[in-house]
Amino acid sequence: MSRPIVSIMMPCFNSAETLHMALGSVVAQTLEDWECIGLDDGSQDRTWEILSDVAKRDRRFKIEKFPENRGRGAARQRVLELATGNYLAFLDSDDWMYPERLAAEARWLDADAHIGAVSACAAVTDGSEDLVGLMKPRSEHPLPVVAAFEHPEPPPLLFPTSMIRTDLAQTTGFDPAFRRSQDSDFLIRALLGKHYALGSEVLYAYSQASAASLSRTLEGYKFRARTHLRHWRSHPLRVARTLAETGAKYVTYRVAGALGAEQRLIDRRWGPVDEATRTGFVAALATVRATAQQLFARS
Repeated sequence: MSRPIVSIMMPCFNSAETLHMALGSVVAQTLEDWECIGLDDGSQDRTWEILSDVAKRDRRFKIEKFPENRGRGAARQRVLELATGNYLAFLDSDDWMYPERLAAEARWLDADAHIGAVSACAAVTDGSEDLVGLMKPRSEHPLPVVAAFEHPEPPPLLFPTSMIRTDLAQTTGFDPAFRRSQDSDFLIRALLGKHYALGSEVLYAYSQASAASLSRTLEGYKFRARTHLRHWRSHPLRVARTLAETGAKYVTYRVAGALGAEQRLIDRRWGPVDEATRTGFVAALATVRATAQQLFARS
């Protein structure tokens, strides 16, 4: 049996309210040679029921369940062990993908064997359908761009929109101890010394607006510090600078929280929406919504 082109990693925890759109966006992909691995990380709602129903009707869905919640680091690592595709794409269970996402990113990796991973832009939503902003991969140059990742610093890729070579991902692995920032930790270890690509297309709907909070942000910075300390011996000056920057951001958020102004900092993570982005979002949303309705009408 041949390997699928793409494995989709989808950890889930109490995701019943958002799974319909996430799963609908998988089925709506223009690239049909995929497997989607959904792992229920100890949910207490209908998440497992929904995953089981879809898996019965489409063999491209593979599912597994943890008896208790172990956190995203552990969930991602287990999915990684199950992945068989040439490439690995990420999808959070409260997000959804544009229909052309897998095809567009796979083309990057097909075209250049030196690229370890590719990342695209994301529409930021409040809930599944309310467009509130636009996030782009971080770059000093206009997108699209191909560059080398030479230092253990916060990666410029947007993790949710990224696609990576599966063999590289499996060699790297996720740290099960990381309940936050396991994505950044993973990308730094996977891509250090390698090339990556940053695309200019919006290919993902990211529900960060509703998920972002001060407590999650502060916890994430603590785990980021642990991430960078891994590379202290090989890059002491770079790590020292990054740790100082991380500490300064942590303090800034703590002060903003004390003043009740943390939401202003959170909102600065994404930029304004232009007309082309809004038009593309509306079209993608209509396709994914229709596919999800059709998919779950059979239930």
